Amino acid sequence: MSNKPSNALPEWTALQELQAGLHSAHIKDLFDKDPERFNRFSVSINGLLFDYSKHMITDAVQDALVALAKAKGLEDARDQMFAGAPLNETENRAVLHVALRGSCDPSVEVDGENVCDFVHDTLARMKDLSDDIRADKKIKTVVNLGIGGSDLGPRMAYKALKPYKDGPKTYFISNIDASGLHFRLNDLDAKSTLFVISSKSFKTQETYENAKAAREWLLKSIDEAELPRHLVAVSNNVDAATAFGIEHDRILPMRDWIGGRYSVWSAIGLPLAIAYGFEKFQAFLDGARTMDAHFKTAPLSDNIPFLMGALGVWYRNFWDYPAHALLPYSHDLRDLPTYMQQVDMESNGKSVTRDGEPLPYDAGPIVFGESGTNSQHTFMQLLHQSNEIVPADIIAFVNTWHPYKAHHEKLLGHALAQGKSLMEGAPPSYEPYKNYPGNRPSSTLVFDILDFHHLGMLMALYEHKIFVQGILWGINSFDQWGVELGKSNAEKIIEHIEKQQKTKNYDSSTAGLISYLHQKFIKS
Repeated sequence: MSNKPSNALPEWTALQELQAGLHSAHIKDLFDKDPERFNRFSVSINGLLFDYSKHMITDAVQDALVALAKAKGLEDARDQMFAGAPLNETENRAVLHVALRGSCDPSVEVDGENVCDFVHDTLARMKDLSDDIRADKKIKTVVNLGIGGSDLGPRMAYKALKPYKDGPKTYFISNIDASGLHFRLNDLDAKSTLFVISSKSFKTQETYENAKAAREWLLKSIDEAELPRHLVAVSNNVDAATAFGIEHDRILPMRDWIGGRYSVWSAIGLPLAIAYGFEKFQAFLDGARTMDAHFKTAPLSDNIPFLMGALGVWYRNFWDYPAHALLPYSHDLRDLPTYMQQVDMESNGKSVTRDGEPLPYDAGPIVFGESGTNSQHTFMQLLHQSNEIVPADIIAFVNTWHPYKAHHEKLLGHALAQGKSLMEGAPPSYEPYKNYPGNRPSSTLVFDILDFHHLGMLMALYEHKIFVQGILWGINSFDQWGVELGKSNAEKIIEHIEKQQKTKNYDSSTAGLISYLHQKFIKS
């Protein structure tokens, strides 16, 4: 794995030269010149078709991107990740979310603990606990209390797979803004509600405050002796969880080598196992393992995570496109863009190299999106006619679970129409405001159906894409120090607000705002 800045490599210069040669080209012309373009620039594996032919890519560009990856040691870095190397250098941690779905060497150890044994034991405990909760007919509702990776992953997957639910109703509360908690609790019966408290440290402020409020709410309706039946935790801080009132055998463990935004495959996925049954959760893991195997073994020229990641670098650094749009043509996947904002921007929103040197080029893009066709009635105007070009991923499913086939056919038609329209545009109009220049790149990902296996494939695909980009940029994709500054400042400001302390050490704006809150809110 090379620590040399990517733009100092001859492979980077070669890509700059290729971009200069394509600067005035139009993707539509590439199709006109090559009738076999779709066949040459698409990959199909295990119920997934990945079409990347609507990109500004040629054989020479693809070869140059592969050459850059080899120069940066991508394949070696990939193998190190699966082998449990401490790729998260700033925290000296392994990066082993792949182990959670069984995709690592069985001999890998971290801090003297066999990783595969830990995963196997945790899954066995998840199965037993989820089976017990599903069998407890008095528990009709599950509320997950977590934030960030302890909320976004399981929340998104729960909504995506909701048609298959056969267990308790499940809700997710994350924000410290108590309005969500208040309205949810008002609709629930304490005697039939279970709370899953998901926090690796059991100290995360938002989660802990919501957990305390939930416990108080429970105790208004049940005896304290009944409390353990209504509480489960996923945490590495067993002492804090037991002190809170959670029985030891209802606490599922976490480890430091499980990054929060990559943790849905771990015990953080317990709400999924409760709602759908453990066998379906296993199918979810199996799908991710299928993508892991593809990423590990497929040559780079046919490797979907590599191709997606390399195309992102191609546009971010050689075409100066600052954003990336996710367009899932599935109402059930409506939370995918929000989930991917964390996985992508928290991973690669960096400005220094792994050695701590200033990054001499841009890294992670701004990620946004919405489900189709809603996106077409919100921001697609900008994608079609703005001077800003935004590459996009269009995600579609051949089959659906619901009986409205005519609706689904029209949905698929819209998905394909957006890719075609972004790429081709339209002939110039005598009315300038009706001009569509086209030449907007997009990938199209078509899965057989949105089920547990294919959702696992999709989520693992994006994880590996982000890994690829981090290696090509030479950054650490697995720390998130940018999240910590706001937390530490919040703790100090909260103390000043609560104690009405003087704010002489603050800038005049922050001090003035605290004073305003004291006058308008605190005193009232």
